[in-house]
Amino acid sequence: MRQTRTRAVPVTAAVAMTAVLAGCTTTGSTSEDPGTGGAAAVTKIRTTIDVPAGFDPAKALSLPDYLLARDGYDTLVRKDDGGLVGGLATKWRNTPTSATFTLRTDATCADGTPITPTVVKASLDRYADPKTAAPDLPTVFGPGNTVRVTADDAAHTVKITLARPWGDMVTGLSIASTGIVCPAGLKDLKALAAGRATGSQSGPYLLQRSQPGVSYSYTLRPEYKAWPAWRTRIPGKAATTLEYLVSPDPTATGNLVTSGQLDIGKIDASGIPRFDGVGGHTVSVSRFSDFYLLFNERPGTVFADVATRRAVAQAVDRAAFAKVASKDTGELSTMFVQKGIPCNDPATSFLVPTDKAAAAAVLKGKKIRLVGPQVVGPAGAGNQYVQEALRAAGADVTLANVDVGTWVGTVFGKPDAWDLTVFADLNFLGSLANPLGHFVGPTVSAGGGNLGAVRNPAVNKAFARGAAATTDQARCAAYRTAAKALISQADAVPLVNDPFIYALRKGFSAQMLGGSLDDPILRITG
Repeated sequence: MRQTRTRAVPVTAAVAMTAVLAGCTTTGSTSEDPGTGGAAAVTKIRTTIDVPAGFDPAKALSLPDYLLARDGYDTLVRKDDGGLVGGLATKWRNTPTSATFTLRTDATCADGTPITPTVVKASLDRYADPKTAAPDLPTVFGPGNTVRVTADDAAHTVKITLARPWGDMVTGLSIASTGIVCPAGLKDLKALAAGRATGSQSGPYLLQRSQPGVSYSYTLRPEYKAWPAWRTRIPGKAATTLEYLVSPDPTATGNLVTSGQLDIGKIDASGIPRFDGVGGHTVSVSRFSDFYLLFNERPGTVFADVATRRAVAQAVDRAAFAKVASKDTGELSTMFVQKGIPCNDPATSFLVPTDKAAAAAVLKGKKIRLVGPQVVGPAGAGNQYVQEALRAAGADVTLANVDVGTWVGTVFGKPDAWDLTVFADLNFLGSLANPLGHFVGPTVSAGGGNLGAVRNPAVNKAFARGAAATTDQARCAAYRTAAKALISQADAVPLVNDPFIYALRKGFSAQMLGGSLDDPILRITG
């Protein structure tokens, strides 16, 4: 039986958005929580993950970093279907420039230290310090913003004040990288990064064993009580032991699930027929990564010319790309985000229509260096489709179909080595501001997030207006204007929102509430 969920999340900084599309974790209700029902004889969940870069939540760069941060470190709020719910905070009130959180009084660090407003302030102060270089800092508090955190232990409140408006701040504080690090972790940052800072955890799990690049084992804190206030009922029980195995590819993962060596594993769309209702297995499909074409527009490159960029948009059939990349399990996008994202416009009238004859008239003989991560469809099939579509239009296209690490290193670190990429974007915040951030301001080499050195004054102006907006209506209007300005100048081409697919053994479940990409909830149900 297939379980299908759609995503509606709220942004992450440039590097963090390129995270590896694999791995999983578990958080949420236990048998002591009203949202949970039933007992289970099994106490362990065995699942897969890609290799994490480290265990310091503030430094999270790739998806496995976020997933393991979620195990060990609680955030102030969490995403649920229908909106945010309390995490370490029980309630909050906010304006475009501030938010005040009332903390729960029963939360403790792994060493027994109470999680007071002072403890939360110390963690957030370190997160907001530019010296920390937290990749998600612009996402959480707004690009270039000044952040002030105050604590009132008597009132059990923490207040965050911004110099400039940023309407996504509260949602940003649900991202796993903002997880509260307890005093023991702040005292020894090297140990924190290595996962060895005893007592640093504010969340439910402790790292017990780590074999770098092979496996990671976590155990549930027996005294932990600070489960989120989920509105959605979470069936089953949280595992007392989480075992993560680094699995080389989706096919191998599927084999491990069918052989009983894994309970839950990430597969790609081509593997669904093996599990969907077969032999007691189920499949869970959640909306996940946004794929779009992103051009290198630096002076002297082939795509500095808008007519050449438009020809690429005319040559690539979005529906055909979706069929190849996600086997029709994905969702065509119009504004670089999936349909449930606030401010998204699902209309298609502003898209560049497919016109292969017009594309061929421009692209014939053009030399194009295409680079794409292998997560774009099985073995990078989506990248291969784009190459063939452009070749059919007469272009001379070389493809670097590479692992995610190499792709990140090329697109972010080698601006002279590529012309076009199929961008795989993880929108942890679930805001239209997330993809727009890749096209405005300084380039990456200059300390910004503008990957292709785009120069589009209309986009810059509208994005700045949206970031400073004090109402949701004004913010959405500005962000839509920016997105349409990008599309009209063919600075990017929206393609598809690709799913995250779990294969599940009987007796296990997986959910992503409210489109929380970094917060999959895995449960033992039988």
